Amino acid sequence: MSDFLNLTYLKTVSCQDNGDHYRVTASGSLEPPVCLSCGHTSFYGHGSQRQTYTDSPMHGKRVLIEIDRRRFRCKSCGKTVFEPLPDMDGKRQATSRLIQYVEKRCMKDTFSALSREIGIDDKTVRFIFDDYAARRQNELQYKTPEILGIGELKIIGDYRAILTNIDKLALFDLLPSRKKVSLLEYFGALPDKQNVTTLVMDMWNPYRQVGKKLFPGRLIVADRFHVVRMANEGLERVRKQIRKTVDDKTRIKLKDERFLLLKRRDSLDTEGLEKIQRWFEMFPQLGMAYEAKERFFDIYCYPTRAAAELAANKWPNSLDPVIEKHFRDLRVALHNWHEEIFNYYDNPVTNGYTESMNNITRFINRMGRGYSFEVLRARLLYDEKVIKGERSSVRKKVRKQKPSNDVWSLTIGRAIASSKDDDYECATMSDPVVNYGADLSTLARFLEEGYFA
Repeated sequence: MSDFLNLTYLKTVSCQDNGDHYRVTASGSLEPPVCLSCGHTSFYGHGSQRQTYTDSPMHGKRVLIEIDRRRFRCKSCGKTVFEPLPDMDGKRQATSRLIQYVEKRCMKDTFSALSREIGIDDKTVRFIFDDYAARRQNELQYKTPEILGIGELKIIGDYRAILTNIDKLALFDLLPSRKKVSLLEYFGALPDKQNVTTLVMDMWNPYRQVGKKLFPGRLIVADRFHVVRMANEGLERVRKQIRKTVDDKTRIKLKDERFLLLKRRDSLDTEGLEKIQRWFEMFPQLGMAYEAKERFFDIYCYPTRAAAELAANKWPNSLDPVIEKHFRDLRVALHNWHEEIFNYYDNPVTNGYTESMNNITRFINRMGRGYSFEVLRARLLYDEKVIKGERSSVRKKVRKQKPSNDVWSLTIGRAIASSKDDDYECATMSDPVVNYGADLSTLARFLEEGYFA
């Protein structure tokens, strides 16, 4: 008959079903192999102490394990030591498998839900998660991207910098701040900066300053998405100004059909073209703003950088004085970020993927109200199911692995056996995995399936 706990070094003495939880009495099976103070191996019994541990749920019920843990005194130095419990976590009053259970579930479920299910304080769940996230960060070394996307989003009360591997379509990192001092500290410590050939960024000046300082000679591209979005924002200012002067029915209809105005002309069907033309007849300044927006979008359609720059230089002078003030921000950006905007023609990459990542991050944040930034970051970056990796082509040789020198590990089955002979066990090495970050398509699919709900 199998043991109720099914733990290697604990034996169930009794089990009491209390309805919503099991209370299990168990006993250990090991004695300390060596005194950690003097190295002697002779002990004698020195009483016991009742200790209670929490285990992972069984049959949908919480599990408490009570152990009369034996104490031993060293015959040489007189130091006392408890019997070893390899099945227990060395940091908390819990089994190791409970810690693993929490680590697996905390990437999906809320801390409060886990706390209620397991029967431990939600702060303890948080501490377990923090340890797990720190360990995952040390274990996972994402490869520094060749094309690094730098964007931003406002989440949990502050603006954050979001970094992406544009070439591999993966989230590289999420930083707690977009401030220059924070960026300098982060990128200053970034390994393998030489891998980066291109930086694609929002038009936030600290990004450009940091890029030029820490990535000298790299191509800096102002994200096309943010550039053309400013043209749409100018059009929107005109539309909103008109809305203030019309009756409620017209105002609502103009709001409902604003997406037609934001589309390119060649993407509209016949019905859409007729609708916007009616608006232009009613409000000529709206038609002027739409034409200004279309002419600006056309700048990215020219075959050469020289032709695009020529069109961009003419565009501000083509604005009618009636609408000119509504496009002032775009005119300033076109001047201040001229070089970076037209670097797009040297490497036509965009940060649109980063914007998609922002939308996913916001959605996850809405689904998990009350998350701290650190929790949200870890859920996005360190869940094993979303990490994007590839096998490298380099095969490492099989090597021999020596047994552990940790005296406590000598008490555990195979380590005891291996310490009695001189043969080392060979450890087979597989192809190393190169990790790039959290895969966007996987995150999107998980959202649709309710994985983060």
